Amino acid sequence: MKIKVSNEVRVGIAAILTILAFIYLYNYLKGKDLFSTMARYYVIYNDISGLTDSNPVEINGFKAGVVQSINLLNDNSGRLLVELSIKKGYNIPVGSVAEITSASLIAGMKIRILFGPGPGVYRNGDTIPGKLSEPILSIFEKEFIPVKNKINNLIDVLDSAISGINKIVTAELADDLRGTVSNLNSTTSNVNEIIGSRKKELKAVIDDLSVFSSTLSASSSKIDKTISNLQSITDSISAAGIYRTFSGLRTTLEETKVLLEGINRGKGTAGQLITNDSLYRNLTASLASLDILLKDLKENPKKYVHFSVFGRK
Repeated sequence: MKIKVSNEVRVGIAAILTILAFIYLYNYLKGKDLFSTMARYYVIYNDISGLTDSNPVEINGFKAGVVQSINLLNDNSGRLLVELSIKKGYNIPVGSVAEITSASLIAGMKIRILFGPGPGVYRNGDTIPGKLSEPILSIFEKEFIPVKNKINNLIDVLDSAISGINKIVTAELADDLRGTVSNLNSTTSNVNEIIGSRKKELKAVIDDLSVFSSTLSASSSKIDKTISNLQSITDSISAAGIYRTFSGLRTTLEETKVLLEGINRGKGTAGQLITNDSLYRNLTASLASLDILLKDLKENPKKYVHFSVFGRK
């Protein structure tokens, strides 16, 4: 039998599932896993220094759990009860301490478990001793004090060095330096005067050099051509006899090439004899016929020659 489910029931089931999923996700984001088995430990602090829910709990630098809740004790002492949720796979030896420390300069606080000597381990629901670590700013201040002292010492050394320099640079030395600078200025002035008096001559020399450079630049093509002609003349003189010899040999080879090409194409009698088989056969047949005719003429001369004394044929 098929059971019919109304739309209202379906909508109600979907709503319940949605609410449960929302609750699970909300607790999961806060660090509470509803479907995992976690061990609960409690720590009492006089001051938590800004610790909040879901802050990490670390063992040897590894996140093993989270801060589950923080509540004020009702004993008028002002102390705080912090509940830690740590995975059951981690055994915490007796004598361990849950220390609140800074995660970083800007990342808030965390709790790190400092293992004790034991023997034995804490059980689910036990209370672990807690303490608050020294603030990170105090640690930074302590670390900075030696650096500060070194900077002060460096400043003292620089001050001493400056004082020594002031002692060396006396009034007499300053006067000598001023005299040296004055002499350099006088020398520079004299050089300027010399250059000024010879300005026209220097300008003329520079102009002549410029004209000479321009002339060379303008005649560069002619110079190149002259050098090329000299090289050509030298080459012609050195290779004149060899050139004529090879020129004649080249002409002979070209004529021989033309003759052979004509023979190969069947031009002339030699070409016909080499390339045309019919001419050879015709000549052979003609010679055979001529041989037969000569034999017949020799054997029967009367067939071809008639003599008549009286005008008869």
